Amino acid sequence: MSNEKHPIIANGELYVEPIRKKTRPMEKKIPNEYPIAKQNMIRYIDHIFEQVQKQEEIFLDEKVICVRMEPKFEAKSYVPTSIIPGDGSLEIVGGRKYRIESEEDTDAKLYFVKATDRGLSNLKTTLEKGLKDNVESWRNQIGSIRSMDLLSRDEKIMGFPDDWDSGTVEIILHPMAGETDEMISLFRSTSKLPEDRMIIRSYDGGPTFISANCSKDEVEKISALNPLRAIHPMGQVSIAPIRTLPSNSAPQAPDAKKKSKITVGVFDGGVAESVPLLSKYVTAIDCVSEPEDASCVEHGTGVCGTVLYGNLAGRSSTDRLEIPHVSVESYRVLPIKNRFDLELYEAIDAIENVITGQSNIKLYNLSFGPVGAIVDDSISRFTYVLDLLTYKVADGDINPLICVAVGNDGECDYPHNRIQSPSDMVNGMGIGAYTFAADGSKTRASYSCVGGGREGAKIKPDILEFGGSIDRPFVLVGAAPNTLSTSAGTSFASPFAVHKIGKLMAKSDGIIPHIGRTLLIHTAQKCNTLTQDEQGFGFCLDNVDDILNCEDNKVTILYSGVLDSSQTVRLPIFAPKINDVKGNITITWTVSTIVNPNVNDPDAYSCNCIEDTFIPHDMTYNFTKKGFSSKTLNFLKPDHAVQVKGLLDNGYSKSEFPKSHPAKKYWDETDLRAVDLKWDTVIRKFVTMRGSSILNPALTLHAIGRNGFGTQKIKYFTAITIDAPKYGGALYDAILQQYQNLAPIEIRNINRVLVDIR
Repeated sequence: MSNEKHPIIANGELYVEPIRKKTRPMEKKIPNEYPIAKQNMIRYIDHIFEQVQKQEEIFLDEKVICVRMEPKFEAKSYVPTSIIPGDGSLEIVGGRKYRIESEEDTDAKLYFVKATDRGLSNLKTTLEKGLKDNVESWRNQIGSIRSMDLLSRDEKIMGFPDDWDSGTVEIILHPMAGETDEMISLFRSTSKLPEDRMIIRSYDGGPTFISANCSKDEVEKISALNPLRAIHPMGQVSIAPIRTLPSNSAPQAPDAKKKSKITVGVFDGGVAESVPLLSKYVTAIDCVSEPEDASCVEHGTGVCGTVLYGNLAGRSSTDRLEIPHVSVESYRVLPIKNRFDLELYEAIDAIENVITGQSNIKLYNLSFGPVGAIVDDSISRFTYVLDLLTYKVADGDINPLICVAVGNDGECDYPHNRIQSPSDMVNGMGIGAYTFAADGSKTRASYSCVGGGREGAKIKPDILEFGGSIDRPFVLVGAAPNTLSTSAGTSFASPFAVHKIGKLMAKSDGIIPHIGRTLLIHTAQKCNTLTQDEQGFGFCLDNVDDILNCEDNKVTILYSGVLDSSQTVRLPIFAPKINDVKGNITITWTVSTIVNPNVNDPDAYSCNCIEDTFIPHDMTYNFTKKGFSSKTLNFLKPDHAVQVKGLLDNGYSKSEFPKSHPAKKYWDETDLRAVDLKWDTVIRKFVTMRGSSILNPALTLHAIGRNGFGTQKIKYFTAITIDAPKYGGALYDAILQQYQNLAPIEIRNINRVLVDIR
């Protein structure tokens, strides 16, 4: 049979059905006996009062204390809400992981609680008088608390190398609501930093971020502040060096009087918009008042050219380029001439202003950031702002997608080679770089930073795109007329990925940026010789047409929608007569979501997630009875059907839903996070099974919220591919014939997205 190419299929959401799923709370042994735990809590409160009286820290009227949970008590059901009275005297204002120093160096969860003296005294009284001794939830929560204390100075100071003496730092202060102004005044009086050495930004309901130039002694002073959550070094912006090739090396500009109406936003160091390859397709906008810097303009020009044309390697001066599938608005946010290197916060201000003021641009590239690996227990303002800007859009509006280069410190020792902010954002894409080995195979470029990412996006980088190397450089549009330049770096891998997403959007009106994100990840190809931390989900496909097309018996279907809080839906996997197929079937699914970020708790940064469950056979159920091993029966098998009545008569219970694969019923929160990547915004999985083991397969998606965000809706975008090499006939045709609301996406000619150049 010919293996024809067909457009991928859309409208899968028209067949999505809500289902009701009973939730059964997991029983977990409480580690501490209540009478002992209660006495310990009283002792902890007394010790906190002693520390306040001794002025061991510098306090506001409200203190921030740490409630440290026992290991494996990080699930949302174990948040210590019972000790919070609801009158404002005690309030949870964030959380993070902490390390229990032992032979195993175990991680556990702590919660930051803002407390008044009255709140602590009332808690102590409740414990001493046994006022809630008969309340089971109270006893259980007290028994799962390991200790209460203050955050140590060592826990506040993060990521400083031993030889650090001075430089720019980011200071994060707890959200203090009514005392924010007093907190900032306390910071000023404690640090004694001049105003021109710091920039302060506060967010409603979130922390206060301060960028400051500090010495080691000043960092030590600041660490005495009780409202201080974290302080970490913030590297300066580093721009990849660019080498200009001889004049008249550039190919000829497209011969056209039109440009694409699909616009990509680029934040960088400016652009030489007058060069022939860019002049018709790039609009330059200055967001800063300082004069241009030549190296920044070269960098921004290369990035803008990559968004338009991709890699120009192999193009000669006699070649004429095609009209780009996108246009570019270049926002110059660098450099800011600040003698204390505080330019990053001013650049972030400009990015906030641009994205909040834009309605027509939904795809952005960012190829710069502070040098330095991310810190797990602290989230930078840069990352938080981009995640929040992606999430907060008007009802019915399209969420923007921001692609970010992961950084070029991949050759440093671990952990200094980890990805750099803001590529750790959970609502965007962090792009790493690949190049080619001597044998021609793709491999991670040695400079490309590695994962893992943070909670909410543990797989980083998302994908690898070509970024060049010394022996095979990335060929860029030069800043001088009719020239090309060369370089290598994730700075160019990221806009190359954006170039492909823009091309997807131009080719089909049904592709919006976050569907493009989903498809790039879904089709990325894994390399067996690289670890997940090196490659993320894999190498981006070279040809955009391969992303948009599928084959006779390897079919991709798209679904998108919105889940209400706690809702479960069933996504049918369209596979007519799949049960008759001889041989193996591989089903791959990718789900991406857009979530509300919680900057106050890096360990619970994503406030919502989707739990996925694959059901391969809708006539296979589990039968369970307490004290006996479970049994799995297929109702289509005569001998199994006979057994069903006997099991039910003997006290067995039939499962509510068909058997899932794999079963996750008994996994605890730690396993779900580590193995199933629970709370991550991207899911990509596959199963390979015999065709005879599959019948009316489905994927269920269940929405979960935490941090008080359990009532929020969650957007999802899903791609599912069924690969059935030995299917009898064409699976593609069979799906469209049986499910007539499905339709191939419309592939359009670029002429349909072109508008006149003004």
